[in-house]
Amino acid sequence: MPQQASFPKKVIKRELAEKVPMKILKQKCKEFKRIERGADFYDMAMQIVDKFPLQACIIILATWNMGRFRFVVKSRQNLIKLKNAIEKCKPLFEKIKHENFQNVNFDSIKDTVAEIYSTLSKIKGVEYTGASKIMHLFNPNLFVMWDSYIRNYYRFKDDAQSYINFLKLMQKKFGTIKWNETGKTLAKAIDEYNYITITFSRLEKQRKKGIVK
Repeated sequence: MPQQASFPKKVIKRELAEKVPMKILKQKCKEFKRIERGADFYDMAMQIVDKFPLQACIIILATWNMGRFRFVVKSRQNLIKLKNAIEKCKPLFEKIKHENFQNVNFDSIKDTVAEIYSTLSKIKGVEYTGASKIMHLFNPNLFVMWDSYIRNYYRFKDDAQSYINFLKLMQKKFGTIKWNETGKTLAKAIDEYNYITITFSRLEKQRKKGIVK
């Protein structure tokens, strides 16, 4: 049976029917590669996550959750909380390690996803954006990252159920794409699309207004 996702009403008409073609997705990925300087750090984190999970999380949070990351390293206690949360989530990640974004039924794994997201997002300095980054780090084939700009654009809140609904919406928009690029998962490509079309454009507007340096 197909999943019945409940999306915010404003999103349904504007976004749900708009499937993104492969050509556009690849174009946005090329733009991302051209402007985003943190790509090397992402690769580094992915390379060490199995042996050094805490260090990998620190790299990805410091690169793409910079505004909140300072609270993680503010005290040793915060790092201990992050380490403990990662350990707690390990068996949960193990349960869904073979799931793939394109064909997973998110309803069938929603309890596991919600528990992971809730555990990580409770940590000050990780929170909602950082939780999605860490989840992607441990399963890049399944989890799409988000940030506050992306949440606002798609009219989602920041709780676990909203994140699950966001994943369902992304699956509706991109799930039919036959992605065969090596070195990049479809979930990561979707993040790059969202970053270029949503986050980057809003950051540029803020920079022009002097809000962001």
